[in-house]
Amino acid sequence: MTRTTLLNRYDAVLGVLDRIASLIVKVTMAVLTSVLLLQVFFRYVMNDSLTWGWDVPRVCFIWAIMFSIPLGVRYNAHVGIDLVVERFSARVRRLTLSLNAVLIMILSGMIAYYAVLLMGETWDQNMPGIPLSVGVFYASLALGLIHTCLHIGRILITGELRNEHWSET
Repeated sequence: MTRTTLLNRYDAVLGVLDRIASLIVKVTMAVLTSVLLLQVFFRYVMNDSLTWGWDVPRVCFIWAIMFSIPLGVRYNAHVGIDLVVERFSARVRRLTLSLNAVLIMILSGMIAYYAVLLMGETWDQNMPGIPLSVGVFYASLALGLIHTCLHIGRILITGELRNEHWSET
């Protein structure tokens, strides 16, 4: 297989993972918004509170954030100050990009590793308001950062950032 064929397959796998991540972000944000509105209604109109009105939005928010990170990496949508880097030569910019990618991959990999360990340690603990494991928080951290590492790997393989714009295709 040629390098281009492998890269195309890698991109296809990343595309599927990105669509799944995008769906997770959309669903969790919709649930988060709905539950928060419901919680406000119950608290201020019904003068009562939902027992799960804090835990569900918290889980949804964390899952949405952790699956937004790889999407931001894919489209180079993260905030950065490139004032100095833009003044470098093309070769130095590529080296800077590679160094940055390696450091992000190491950090993301380490955090994902410890998230898996913490997920195992906390899986038997339930949240107070809903019968869901505390390990679910760490699962989103591990999955989101592994997905991020896959995007960083693409940057390291190709040596370039994608300049495409966000699209739902």
